[in-house]
Amino acid sequence: MIEYKSKYSEKSASIYGKPNYIILNRILSHVNILENSKILIPNCQDGIYVLPLVKRGFNITCYEENNKLLNGGNIDDFYTTGLKKRLNSVNKSAEIKNYNFYSCKNNTKYNLVVAIRTLQLKENDSYSLYEKINQLKNSVVDNGYLYLNYYIGYDSEVALKQTITAGQVMKYFDQSEWNIIYFRENVLKGTKHNKHPFNKKEHNHCVGYILVQKTPYKYNKRHLERIYKKASIYGLANQQIYDYIKLLQNEYKRTPNILIVDANDGKNVIPFAKKGFNITCYEENDVLLNGGFINGERTNGLIKRLKDQKVYDNIDIKQQNYYLFKDINKYDFIYVENSLNLEKNKDINMKNKIRKLMSNVKKGGYVYICYNLKISGEDNNLYLNYGEMKNYFDLEDWRIIYICERDKDSIYSKNRKVGYIFAMKINNRSVHKLYYKIEINNSI
Repeated sequence: MIEYKSKYSEKSASIYGKPNYIILNRILSHVNILENSKILIPNCQDGIYVLPLVKRGFNITCYEENNKLLNGGNIDDFYTTGLKKRLNSVNKSAEIKNYNFYSCKNNTKYNLVVAIRTLQLKENDSYSLYEKINQLKNSVVDNGYLYLNYYIGYDSEVALKQTITAGQVMKYFDQSEWNIIYFRENVLKGTKHNKHPFNKKEHNHCVGYILVQKTPYKYNKRHLERIYKKASIYGLANQQIYDYIKLLQNEYKRTPNILIVDANDGKNVIPFAKKGFNITCYEENDVLLNGGFINGERTNGLIKRLKDQKVYDNIDIKQQNYYLFKDINKYDFIYVENSLNLEKNKDINMKNKIRKLMSNVKKGGYVYICYNLKISGEDNNLYLNYGEMKNYFDLEDWRIIYICERDKDSIYSKNRKVGYIFAMKINNRSVHKLYYKIEINNSI
């Protein structure tokens, strides 16, 4: 782990503040840096992220066109000793290129590219987001990694033409060529920053970050045209899936068993399938399974999308309504999104739907449910009241890890709010309650 010991350990800290060691530790937990590995840092400024990495002995190449940031001087009333002097003070060196990374043709490939905030720096305004991300992507070796950190929405430190909207960055990564290691956009909860040359008071940003791995692929144009008109018609996979994947990989030394209810055309199936998990998924709509037009949009269907991604082997697809089918299996993780509220399930009691999901979780396993909330005055089996969901989870049998009901429109139903719950089963309800009943009966 990288630890910040004191401000004196770096002999004059960066004018941009302390490096975020949580970011660095998380990257390095996924990326295996070898002795001959190469790391690229574009727009390195005065070394805020260069020093923590170079002090670990990593081979760093960094770009910075501002001479004051390299050699020392005043930047908007903040004095920096400069990257070169800061490196000398800790007896370390890096390859420094004194020009703008995006302005040059770079043929060198790197094992790890770390681009923190560089996409939106004002000195890079003349380049489009597409050009900058492509330049970064082209600098990654096969099986290498790219980390991006950026601000979302309107931000006083970002030029209007460089504004990045939520979900926009993911569109630049074809998942046949890039493996998403983790992705998160902190849209609702701001990240606090101390003053620095871009903003001279304490302030907040909505931050997004993504770590991707480049997967070697033999290009065949005809093959690509046939296969990779391929995205789910329901959009990108839920970003939290990558956190659950990491949790399951850490939790189980074996291949975990996953249940996905109402899998549609595989929006949330493929990220799990790429990790080799054993997946059972229910989907009774023939078009969503085998391809065709639905609601005016064409989908290749779940089966073809899985086969095209070469992740079909560990998938058990059941073409039936999960809530009407007796499934006695127990799963390590159940993922439910856009299921409870489907019209086909309106005649099934909400309590029965939730209890059925809970019954298929093994002891020590997890369930995640994304659900829509009722509009005032509504009474049906498709939506829940505020605060209703937690009442279904008996705390003798379940540990609620988190529950959140947001004042935010659902992505599936306009003008409707959404809730999430993630819980772990700590007791098998039937066994726990059975012993209790026997003890009561015997006492009578």
